[in-house]
Amino acid sequence: MSELRDAFKSKDFVINSNIIKCIGSLDISLKEFLLVLYFINVSPSLDTEDIKDKVGLTEEEIVSNFSSLLNKKYIELDVTNKNGEVIERIKLDPLYDRLVFNKKTDKDNNDIYSLFESEFGRTLSPMEFEMINNWIEKGVKKETIKNALKEAVLNGVRNFKYIDKIIYSWSKDGVKKRVKEDDSNTEIFEYDWLDDND
Repeated sequence: MSELRDAFKSKDFVINSNIIKCIGSLDISLKEFLLVLYFINVSPSLDTEDIKDKVGLTEEEIVSNFSSLLNKKYIELDVTNKNGEVIERIKLDPLYDRLVFNKKTDKDNNDIYSLFESEFGRTLSPMEFEMINNWIEKGVKKETIKNALKEAVLNGVRNFKYIDKIIYSWSKDGVKKRVKEDDSNTEIFEYDWLDDND
């Protein structure tokens, strides 16, 4: 009994804490993650017998999840020929790149939320968070969102519907007029929301 307990206590696999913090933002299943752990800790090769032994997946699960990781572009299969011997190695760089990108995106998004909270002087509501997310998902550039916020603040209107109307107008008509603030070189958009008859 104590031997079995010791087997569970032993630490065979190690994983970087940054991966743990960011992995939840990816579309990755537990079995796919177990394969990734194997590639990180044991070997960058698809040794199905060893994976079955170390991770406990069946051969069918290994092949299926390996294919899924390839299709999602989380891993790459690097095939080289050395002296007539074909060597296959699994590269995890695409996974690391995706984790870095997601972390940067989260940081950028957090920055834009913080900017809104700073300008509004309060915490954003879940609906307001959702509205910002919708703008980003629809492909509105963060600079455009920031400029729309700046325009609203300059007009003394701290209101999400107003900002949404500005963004909608700019995306529909294109930005026709640009003015420079008197005290800085920052470009802002001039939009007269009150005269809009839409």
